Amino acid sequence: MTLRNQKNHYNVKFLKGCGHSISVKNSKIILKSNHDPFSKPTIEELYPNRMPYEKIILSGNGYVSTEALALLSENNRYVILVDTQGNSQCVMSGIKNSLTATKYRMAQYDTFRIKEKREYLSRQIVKTKIESQIQFLKSTENPTVIPSIEKLEKYLETIRNFIINHDGRIP
Repeated sequence: MTLRNQKNHYNVKFLKGCGHSISVKNSKIILKSNHDPFSKPTIEELYPNRMPYEKIILSGNGYVSTEALALLSENNRYVILVDTQGNSQCVMSGIKNSLTATKYRMAQYDTFRIKEKREYLSRQIVKTKIESQIQFLKSTENPTVIPSIEKLEKYLETIRNFIINHDGRIP
């Protein structure tokens, strides 16, 4: 658990017991923990962007408001539900607003739907792998691999000629 007024190397808040809750009041997250049913619950009111916790772990009977979940996810805070043995049952986190990676991945898939682009990329990958193997074998300076290097260089020349004839480019 995170200790108040101290620098902590972990930023986890653990709420357990009967009646713990996470709610929102005046744009603040209200964390209510009830470890002992015979004493008063501990209550923390925090702005979500200044919250010292990255994760909030819940165990026992309690509730979380949907407004609190939305506010926590907007501020990249995780809410984790665990059972009585500590095994995680549910992890709630926000969805990233940036779809750049998704769009980039979709564009990559679209590229491979076009036969010419797919073949061009395949040839470039094979050519680069052969060049890499030749470089590696030459770096070993082992005389027994010279025939293999010569064979790979012939394959590489064949691929280069094919690329020039087929794509009209000099690789």
